[in-house]
Amino acid sequence: MQIELLDTFLDLIETRNFNRTAERLGITQSTVSSRIRTLEALLEKQLFIRGKSGTEPTVAGLRFEEHARAVRLRWLDARREIQAVGKFDRLIRIGIQFELYERVLEGWLEWVRATMPKLAIYVEIDYSNQMILDLTTGSLDLAVLYSPQYFPDMHYEQIAEENFVMVSTRSIAWSEVKPADYIRANYSAFFNRAHKQMLPELENSPVSTGNGGAVVYLLRSRGGTAFVTESVATKLRQEGVAHPIADAPKISHPIYSAVHVRHHHSHTHVRLLKALKLMTA
Repeated sequence: MQIELLDTFLDLIETRNFNRTAERLGITQSTVSSRIRTLEALLEKQLFIRGKSGTEPTVAGLRFEEHARAVRLRWLDARREIQAVGKFDRLIRIGIQFELYERVLEGWLEWVRATMPKLAIYVEIDYSNQMILDLTTGSLDLAVLYSPQYFPDMHYEQIAEENFVMVSTRSIAWSEVKPADYIRANYSAFFNRAHKQMLPELENSPVSTGNGGAVVYLLRSRGGTAFVTESVATKLRQEGVAHPIADAPKISHPIYSAVHVRHHHSHTHVRLLKALKLMTA
């Protein structure tokens, strides 16, 4: 089976939009459609239903998702192990929350390469819920995430905080922000609770999304007002796209490391987690 079929399927499961998947994978929308049709022919089952309200996976599509992730992971592991023969002593798989990967990788990865040259790193960018499941099954070794789930075999530690600030493509004050112009970000359950308590008047905005990249895309393409991380706010300001609303409230969000208890006392994991805490503080 061509691995790009699985990559396309898994991306479409996430985006529920053929055009968005095409943009993310750097291919045409017709190529996305062709790959999904090929996969459906191989499985002899329809995987998605396209309608006026969008694209939704069928029951077969939802059931296939877990198998697709497992096959893709095994393929990547096999490929990395074959390519790394003689180069590395060990492979560590780390998952990072979408909004955090630049902050985590900027200094930490250089530290790993400099201090642990025989350690190979595989990075998976994902959401908290999926990363926790991957940790429990052994598909990941450690993770940096927003939303811990308290399973008995999982160990969490707060390693830093993320500040979300409100930015706007228009020169407005906090008192001028209107729901009709607001992009409601949905980064995590913690963020949602804080937002609801602090900004109840903006809960019923017409546009919302749970992906930081989509928030930035919407700000660039249609303009508006939204919460983004401080690092993203700085980039948008430097590019002249959007500016922070100085008098708007900020939402401070904890960042956690997560590791299964089977690795909690591993010397390698202890070193990596200690460095993560220092680099992201």
